[in-house]
Amino acid sequence: MRGRSLLFFLFGLVCWAPASFAAFSGGASSSADHILVIVMENKNIGEIVKGSDAPYFNGLRGGRLTNYWGLAHPSLPNYVGMIGAWPPLPNSDDPRIRIQGDSLPEELSLHHLSAGSYMQGLPRVGYGGRSYPRIFGRYVLKHDPFLLFSRIRESPLRNTVVPLAKLPADLKEHRLPNFSLIVPDLCHDMHGAFGCHFHNSHELIREGDQFLASWIPRILRSDFYKTHHVWIFVVWDESSGKGGHGGKSVLSPPGSNPQRMHAGGHIPILWLDSRNPRKWQSNCFGNHYSLLETVTRNFGLPSLTPPGERVPLPKEGMSCFQAMGKTSGRGR
Repeated sequence: MRGRSLLFFLFGLVCWAPASFAAFSGGASSSADHILVIVMENKNIGEIVKGSDAPYFNGLRGGRLTNYWGLAHPSLPNYVGMIGAWPPLPNSDDPRIRIQGDSLPEELSLHHLSAGSYMQGLPRVGYGGRSYPRIFGRYVLKHDPFLLFSRIRESPLRNTVVPLAKLPADLKEHRLPNFSLIVPDLCHDMHGAFGCHFHNSHELIREGDQFLASWIPRILRSDFYKTHHVWIFVVWDESSGKGGHGGKSVLSPPGSNPQRMHAGGHIPILWLDSRNPRKWQSNCFGNHYSLLETVTRNFGLPSLTPPGERVPLPKEGMSCFQAMGKTSGRGR
């Protein structure tokens, strides 16, 4: 009888161990092998989610984080904060600014992973000019954070900054980097510029929504998306400042830290997951550092965010207490 009990115990232990390890470690299925971040411009959450000008974006199914904030004004500090710059962040849009610190593309490369930046309107790989065309340019360096980091700009990683037109071929040939930043030009990111032929906010939002409606389905329909675990984040860099915060602000839900950075305004963010097409929502506080922390943890990299900001975005069903309780042990 004892022998039979021991046999059942050993059998149960063997069957339980792999499942329990996956549960405690997060399991392979909980991590993405590829992450894409699409950055739109200068609209607060109310202008996008409460209006009728962005039907495609509002119709997408995924995670909507309703308490997400930009880090600062103007645009440039938000872009560099998304891939690694610490406070004090730059306080201008001057494209001559160079960031000396560590960055996400460098860390990925050091860990034998890859990063790439797909820039609409970029005239050639690694272009380092302030804008293109030089007069009334639609591509602008201030929205191209890879090339604002000195070490990236001066290394072979500079060649990971490529025209957006290269994205379809990379998807088809399964060459997409582990991390991809996708940035529309000024006429398609809801920012606007001279020569775009539309200037009011409603037209800019509609044009940006059409950009998303053109490019996101190319990704979702690709064999690459269907055969890999892919996360897509659609996020705005900062708010426009119109209409206050674009709705009721919730700075301190249970478990949040009211000292976390939110000076860039209340902005939309959407999290698409190729393994989870469901629609869900969270009101836990998040900002661009939360997004960066989510990316570094996903790939097992050292944290690139300031010590007080090392809180990842909440996943579906996670409480704000749980999100705040997930501390990182690999920070610098």
